[in-house]
Amino acid sequence: MTKILNTYLEALEGDGSLDFEQNLGARTSALNFIALVDEVVRWRGKDADALSLQQRTEKLKSHLISINDQLYQRFREQIQAGSYLPQDLRREFDQYTNYRPGQKGVVHIGPDDLDVLVSGILGIDIESAPTTELQHPDMIHYEPTPARVILDLIDNVGLQPNDVLYDFGSGLGQVVILVNLLSHAKAKGIEIDPVKCGPARKYASQIGQRGVAFINADVRKVDYSDGTVFYMFTPFKGSILQTVLDQLRQEGQERKIRLCTYGACTLQMAKQPWVKSIDANADHEFKLAIFESA
Repeated sequence: MTKILNTYLEALEGDGSLDFEQNLGARTSALNFIALVDEVVRWRGKDADALSLQQRTEKLKSHLISINDQLYQRFREQIQAGSYLPQDLRREFDQYTNYRPGQKGVVHIGPDDLDVLVSGILGIDIESAPTTELQHPDMIHYEPTPARVILDLIDNVGLQPNDVLYDFGSGLGQVVILVNLLSHAKAKGIEIDPVKCGPARKYASQIGQRGVAFINADVRKVDYSDGTVFYMFTPFKGSILQTVLDQLRQEGQERKIRLCTYGACTLQMAKQPWVKSIDANADHEFKLAIFESA
C-alpha cells in the first residue's frame, strides 16, 4: 500500500499543471488523495514510511490550498469591487462545470468543481456547517443545491432585475446569492434554522451583495405577495409541502408566477391541478423542472 501511495504522490509532486488556477478539479482530486493518505497513516500508526508520506502530503496540501485561496480571493475581490457584469461572471463560472447554456432536460446529480469554487468564494464549509435538530417530521435535512442547477434556472426561467425569487429552505444561501449575482434579480431565502440563516447573511455581506435577504421564519408564515419566481429543492414533504403549495396556489390566482423544483418535490408539484409544466422536465426528480401557474 505504501509503495502505491508513494508512486502516486510522486506523480502529484511533479505535476506542474496543479499550479494553474483554473485546474481546480485536479487540485480537489489531489486533496482527496491526501485525505486518503492521512487515513492510511492513522491506520498504520506512525512508522517511518508513514511519517515520511505524511510530511510530504502536508507540504503538498499547504501548497494546493494556497493556490485555491488565491483563486477564491481573486473572485471575491472582483465581486466586491463590482467588476463583473452577470454575463462576465457567468463566463468565468462556465469554466468550472460541464453544464452549458442552452442545454435542455439535463440530469444534475451531485456537486462538481463549480460547487467547490462557489463554496471557496463565499467561505462555506458544508461538512462543518452548523445545524439544529429538525423541528417537524416533514422537514428534511439540509443539502445544498448543485450550483449548475442554478445556472440552469437562470438560463431557462429568464430572470429579470424586477423579478423577486424566493428560495424555500435556503440553508447557507448559495441559491439566493448566485441568483442575484448572475441575474441581478432580487432573491430572498426563507430558512427556519437560525444557525444557517445567520451565516448566509454573513456570506452575502462579505461580498457586498445588497439585492438579497434571508428571513429566519417558518415558510408557512411568510408574505409572498412580491414573489414572481419560487424555488425549492425538497426542503420538506407531507403536510408542510402541501400547505406551501396551497399558499402558492393563492399567489398564482393573483398573478402569473413561475415555480422551479429540483428533487422529489417535483413529482408532487406536477400533481397540482393549478400549474402546468413549461419544459417537460417534471418526469425526473434530478432535472430542474419549471412550472407556471395556469
